[in-house]
Amino acid sequence: MQVSGQADRAPSSAATALLSSASAPSERHVYDLRNGRNSSYAFSASLAAFADQTLAAIERRADPLLDGYIDHVRTFVAESPRSRGEYAVEFLALGMALSRYEGAADRTPRWIVEFARELTWARERSLTAKPLVDWVRAGTARYSLAANVGQKPRKRGSAVDRLTRLIDWMNSTGEFKQEVMRLNNWRSYLAALKPEKATCWLRIAVELFQDFRRDADTALGAYTRGVSAFIAREHAHWRWREDLLMCGRSAVEYHLNMLAAEVMNRGLRDSFVRTQERVVLLPACMRGSHSLTCKAYIDGVDITCAACDPDCAVNRITREMRAHGIRVYIVPHASGFSRWLSRWEHTGAGVTAVACVLNILAGGFEMRERGIASQCLVLDFPGCRKHWDPKGFPTAVNEARLVQIATAPRA
Repeated sequence: MQVSGQADRAPSSAATALLSSASAPSERHVYDLRNGRNSSYAFSASLAAFADQTLAAIERRADPLLDGYIDHVRTFVAESPRSRGEYAVEFLALGMALSRYEGAADRTPRWIVEFARELTWARERSLTAKPLVDWVRAGTARYSLAANVGQKPRKRGSAVDRLTRLIDWMNSTGEFKQEVMRLNNWRSYLAALKPEKATCWLRIAVELFQDFRRDADTALGAYTRGVSAFIAREHAHWRWREDLLMCGRSAVEYHLNMLAAEVMNRGLRDSFVRTQERVVLLPACMRGSHSLTCKAYIDGVDITCAACDPDCAVNRITREMRAHGIRVYIVPHASGFSRWLSRWEHTGAGVTAVACVLNILAGGFEMRERGIASQCLVLDFPGCRKHWDPKGFPTAVNEARLVQIATAPRA
């Protein structure tokens, strides 16, 4: 799997025990929310303050745009209301997509984009063909799709044309499904504006993202110092990896996902505290050192802890949550997230999801799309074999904070 604040309050004695028992990160981690401390509470405080600063900056530059866009998605897209902060994050994500990927979208031949899109569809249609398809996708990503990421586009065109090329390219990669859905809404809104006005707003989106890049590096850069080292040490030598684009993302994209976690939690907090049934979703990478012999119970898409390893974080969290009447489920990988969410779409349950930071934005968008009252919490550091470490090791989360979020008093 992989999915992931609320003001901190003093943790209970049980939560404190959970906090102190969590495993320590490796120096080779791509990101580390503990940053040499015993917990990630300092990160949570820094993120909350930075979110306030960022949202205020977007309001100063884009207040009338947000008014118009919010009216558009509610009236013409018939979207259920979201918080203003979430729409501000969308606008920032638009600036990020233009800054990071428009050059690649412009420079990638059209036939490559269409071929990559067919591969993505084939991957989703056939599990049998998936290994071969992923091998071809890896080569396509390395030598075509990812070759010009971060480059400036050679041509511009109208705002709608630019977004159409960008959306087609992002859709072809298979890495931005939820982001593409949001960008389509922005394209439909900008298409209703005068061309020069739409172009102006794209420029402001890019400018806000550039400001965000600078400010986020100051506020959050200490937590992502491993990104550039990882890209130079590991990612630069990858050739046939279908996760090439995801794992090659820059530090600012981690920072944007961190911001999204904070802002989405704020926007969904009221609906979450009104839920009576609560569940917690944990990634399989949190299992202990005996994960290869994990005896978890499997019932359809549900995977639950069998308490086979007393030192396993999933076991520890399951016991704690059970005392609060909250069920805990394991999701083996991000690809299983959608299947697991479908069963909670119309139940009114509150979902607390723990995830690697790069899965937060897409996971939050999907839970919003499905109308699920949710909260998310970022893993303190990543460590799964599939993406981040050849050997793999148990990941960790601020377990005391997870208890605070998941057991929030019901309204």
